[in-house]
Amino acid sequence: MFDTKKNDPVFEALSPADRELVMTMVKKGATRREVMGWLMAAGATAAASGTLFGSASDVWAATPKRGGRIILSEAQTGPNDTLDPIAFTSSVDYNRGRMFYGSLTRLQDNLSYEPELAEEILSNDDATEWTFKLRKGVEFHDGKTMTADDVLYTLNRHTVEGTTSNANAMVSMVKEWKKINDYEIKAILNSPNADLPIALGTFHFKIIQDGTKDFSTAVGTGPYRVKEFKPGVRSVGTPFENYWTDGGYLDEIEMIGIADPVARLNAFLNGDIDAMAGLQPKAIPKVEAAEGKEIWSLKSSAYVNLACRMDMQPSGNPDLIMAMKFLMDRERLVKGVFKGEATLGNDHPIGPAYFDHCPEIPQRQLDPEKAAYHFQKSGIGNTAVPVVVSEVSPGAVEQGTFLQREAKKIGLNIDLQKVTTDGYWGAVWLKAPICAVSWNMRPTANIMMSLAFKSDANWNETFHKDPEFDKILVEVRGVTDPAKRKEMYCRLQEKIHNENGSIIPVYRNYVDAAASHLKGRTHVPLNPFGGSEACPTMWRDDA
Repeated sequence: MFDTKKNDPVFEALSPADRELVMTMVKKGATRREVMGWLMAAGATAAASGTLFGSASDVWAATPKRGGRIILSEAQTGPNDTLDPIAFTSSVDYNRGRMFYGSLTRLQDNLSYEPELAEEILSNDDATEWTFKLRKGVEFHDGKTMTADDVLYTLNRHTVEGTTSNANAMVSMVKEWKKINDYEIKAILNSPNADLPIALGTFHFKIIQDGTKDFSTAVGTGPYRVKEFKPGVRSVGTPFENYWTDGGYLDEIEMIGIADPVARLNAFLNGDIDAMAGLQPKAIPKVEAAEGKEIWSLKSSAYVNLACRMDMQPSGNPDLIMAMKFLMDRERLVKGVFKGEATLGNDHPIGPAYFDHCPEIPQRQLDPEKAAYHFQKSGIGNTAVPVVVSEVSPGAVEQGTFLQREAKKIGLNIDLQKVTTDGYWGAVWLKAPICAVSWNMRPTANIMMSLAFKSDANWNETFHKDPEFDKILVEVRGVTDPAKRKEMYCRLQEKIHNENGSIIPVYRNYVDAAASHLKGRTHVPLNPFGGSEACPTMWRDDA
């Protein structure tokens, strides 16, 4: 999140979360003894602690400045842009949400959580009850003080019968959100879930005011208030003067979408925008060579995939799906398209950046012979198979063109249809039989699979129904034995790998670009622009 001494090996050896913790201690006035004590408890030597303390002090000498204006460009925007957190769908929604709203918890660089609008979080022994003690004195943009009624209203929108929440699967185990008093609520669960506080720090659980139904604007508790919101065009925020903590340093922050990656890059290099999401890997050298421009890269297990609907034909033909999986030139995508800013995907969503990744599953490779076997078995013949792709992220179109090229060699007719990103998530995704998709990483394997692969999830894009998968996914939330937990998560990944309609050729890093004057960047590996956590902390330094 902050610049450090480039020649300090001790500081560089620490995790991003530990670096930020030390910096926070220094900023808050911790003594040399306190910092060294913490470092030695964590295993550092006294000499190393002294070196690190000096480095952190240097960093905090450059404190955030207030003022200035910035423009951020996402890769896509459209008429479905929204200020309703339960309806968020795209990266631009997530970043906009962070401008205007707050959450009970906030995710960190290492994907742990810290309290935000909740100041204390407690669990019973088996994680079936969670208590959230709320901060007092937090104001909404209209001056109303946040209380338990606002939080209950927000959370009940995700679990009430008939909810339209895009994240209801993440909290489906909650039987009741219960008010204890004006500043304390309790979640009572049907089954254990140790991930609940992490889930509540993700994009859809932004706290809104009790009774809110009109989302033409946003009345939140976030660092910026809405100045302008035009779906498909732009969002503009100005500082909220009564924001409950440090942040919201800019006089104005604007978020737009430029769909064409070349146009987006040119706007960035010309100085028309201050940061851009979705930098094409082939353009990295151009940014590195440009004065005052920097790469903003996060290692992640976000992924690009082709989603095949299994509730219709021919996209639901298991042998057609398997043939396409064996036709994916994964090595060429990683090396040629992503320039190494990715790893080989293995047709399941839990890549190596996840704690519960299963490395024992054999890596699927390009195999024309196996593809031809499954193609013949599918009975598709000369029937054209429509595949819709769009520049929703780097590699999204290329996975389709590579598939079409390899498919032609075995007689499979892929009808590749390239469309614009404008309105893609409303007009194509969850509708087309086979389409390109780009998924952000989630903080845990269970959250990721609950959102996209559980049978009743709103975003179950392959429409695959698997009661055994659902049962294991729920049961593993309460398992504490490491060996049993590993076995269950491997089984879930194997089932997706072999039985689901999701073709996942790569796990991609987030590669964005930012002007050197844009400081306070975050590094949470869940979304462009530092995991959508940067808006509160970014500031401009033109010195």
